Amino acid sequence: MKDLNNKTIWITGASDGIGKELAIQLAELGAKIILTARSTDKLNAVKDSLKGTGHIVYPMDLLKVAEIPEGVAEVLSQAGTVDVLINNAGSGFAKTTEHATEEEVEWLTNVNYFGVVRCTKAVLPVMRKQKSGHVINISSVGGLVGQPFNELYCATKFAVEGFTESLAAYLTTAFNINFTAVEPGGIKSAFMD
Repeated sequence: MKDLNNKTIWITGASDGIGKELAIQLAELGAKIILTARSTDKLNAVKDSLKGTGHIVYPMDLLKVAEIPEGVAEVLSQAGTVDVLINNAGSGFAKTTEHATEEEVEWLTNVNYFGVVRCTKAVLPVMRKQKSGHVINISSVGGLVGQPFNELYCATKFAVEGFTESLAAYLTTAFNINFTAVEPGGIKSAFMD
């Protein structure tokens, strides 16, 4: 794998599951990690497990829209830059459309799709200015193939796929900002809790 010394990688949803494991592995490769999630205690525990120094914990709730640009500004004042943004925060949801409340539909869309959009929007000016960067969106196999009893979740992940592909269509060539969507299948974690 590539040497990631001097690279700053921001991971949302870094307190558990994929985000936590990514933080551990990327820190072992020399990256400075910015850990974001809602739980300060969990983030600090992850930070304590990371190899290297200079890692930053910044608690942020992606449902609190005003916190995202403020959080990016605060973290940039500490880190200086963001080379890679990994939009990992998300939630599982297994209810049919008929059984989901309006509040649940709005919550799921905010977490799984609008959170990705808002974090990307906040970081793109930095990457455009430095003429480099990489945004990695953790989607799902459910963003490629619709699944029964899971249509609302799949819809949010289809949205992430379209968002990622559309950004890549013009920002990669113009500003050297790469975009990747990762579509994992089922993973044993607290995701569906």
